[in-house]
Amino acid sequence: MSGPFPTRLPVVDESRQSAPLLAQVSWFNKLRLVAAASVIWMTALAAHGLNVVERPLPLYVLGGLIAVIDAAYIAAFPWLQRQSARRVSRHVDLQIGIDLLILTALLHWTGGITNPLVLFYLFHAFIAALVRSVGAGVVVAAASLLLVAGLGFVERVGWLPHHPLALGLMDLMAVRPLGFWLLLFAYATTLAFSIYFVATVLAQLQRHEQQLVRLSRHLALSEKLASIGTLAAGVSHEINNPVGVINNKVQILRYRIQDGAAADKLLAELDTIEKHTRRIGQITAGLLTFSRETPFQLQPLDLPALLREAADLVRVPFRAAQVELEVVAPPPVTGVAGSANHLLQVLINLLLNAKDASLAGTVVRLSAEADEGEARLVVQDHGAGIPREHLGKIFDPFFTTKDVDKGTGLGLAISHGIVERHQGRIEVDSEPGVGSTFRVVLPRRPMGQDRDE
Repeated sequence: MSGPFPTRLPVVDESRQSAPLLAQVSWFNKLRLVAAASVIWMTALAAHGLNVVERPLPLYVLGGLIAVIDAAYIAAFPWLQRQSARRVSRHVDLQIGIDLLILTALLHWTGGITNPLVLFYLFHAFIAALVRSVGAGVVVAAASLLLVAGLGFVERVGWLPHHPLALGLMDLMAVRPLGFWLLLFAYATTLAFSIYFVATVLAQLQRHEQQLVRLSRHLALSEKLASIGTLAAGVSHEINNPVGVINNKVQILRYRIQDGAAADKLLAELDTIEKHTRRIGQITAGLLTFSRETPFQLQPLDLPALLREAADLVRVPFRAAQVELEVVAPPPVTGVAGSANHLLQVLINLLLNAKDASLAGTVVRLSAEADEGEARLVVQDHGAGIPREHLGKIFDPFFTTKDVDKGTGLGLAISHGIVERHQGRIEVDSEPGVGSTFRVVLPRRPMGQDRDE
């Protein structure tokens, strides 16, 4: 499909799943280059220095093969970064599978299961359990056990030649069947206990992570409720005006009906009542929408509407503080996706902070701008500014310079987290005595780009 926004948007939760996988893939790619170099120099040492490997050529070939495959992985990495979490996971599975096959080939040319490095299979089981899942770790462990058993069996029966190391560790041909099975049992037991250990650690980490997620959601909701308290205090004043107009118009209607006024005059009064009723509905609907805990879902953003809604919700606190709010609505901007309700929370927090930092009679400016790659929501005030020594701390949880009854120290920290979930950032320019400018920078997707490839 084509178009600026595919049916399945690349939601941030999916991006959050892909990010650690991509980081691990990048690390694997670097580690694999080290492995290729290690295979080559260890082969040279074993063959030409220690004389324990008779045929080094296959090992040199396998070391070069690791390097070539890894070069292909590195070249494909930019493409992989644009893929879904599921495709990244499949790529990780492919890498682990190819690594297991290459490790088996390396062992075949260096003593087979008599090589102490056979325990390197454990690393792949650990990697699969940590990066993918415990189930994936069990699958890799089972595949490793089958490869070890298969390699030992085919060399023992003579289907493949055995290439012993001249170390006197173990003679595969002299091992009795019971000893062979005990060796496999010991390896299987080691794998089982290792996977159990990893699974236990992962389960504990996941429980702690879930607790942290729940705590962060509660903190975000608490900060939102604090903002709602500030906004709700002025809603009654904002509603009083249209309610007063409606009340007057109802009285006028009574008199006009008693006087037998014409229908057009009655309809004119009803139109006025309807207009102010809609105004009340807009005020209460905006506050209710903002107060509702909505799921984080990326949708195409209407930036001018988002700015207007944020300005409407903070209009009364600004008026009470005698601070003017100037809104510069941008032309419609396409290619920006976000969770409108969560970004509304960010803008309201920035606007209320700007109001608190401003003196009566000053102006706070709310605007938006965009270029080909990014869109920016800008809140600029001419208030007290932020001291240079505090700039590095303003996004820390519970850091605040406000009085205890005026700030929790969570607003900017939560706003920073929300913007990060949008794969964006918050930029700050501030000068004490001059004012501050906060920019919420959001990525902009080019027209026609489709992530659902």
